[in-house]
Amino acid sequence: MERTLKPIYWEGTSKSDLLSFPNDAKQAAGYQLHRLQQGNDPLDWKPLKNLGKGISGVYEIRIWADDGTYRVAYVTKLKDGITVLHCWQKTTQAAAKPDIKTITDRYKAAKQRLKI
Repeated sequence: MERTLKPIYWEGTSKSDLLSFPNDAKQAAGYQLHRLQQGNDPLDWKPLKNLGKGISGVYEIRIWADDGTYRVAYVTKLKDGITVLHCWQKTTQAAAKPDIKTITDRYKAAKQRLKI
């Protein structure tokens, strides 16, 4: 029996940002997103906490590439698929404030667009 893949919804520039990753990071991110589409957890992920009131269920896929560390922030509870909020190269130990702002702004925009 063939399983239907969950759709991916891209917020803001998240898709073009992911496509700008180096090939190894882009391939790894695609594989992890495909796992999510199949209903499986990514191999390396963690919840993103302390994003603000009313924002929950956001996770990040962690990608370790030859030239750096990359992240894909996503949420699965907003609709019947995966909503990718932000894709970026991580340059600090903790999530940088501009990345947190992008994630929270896009989360709120997705909720408003989906009328949730």
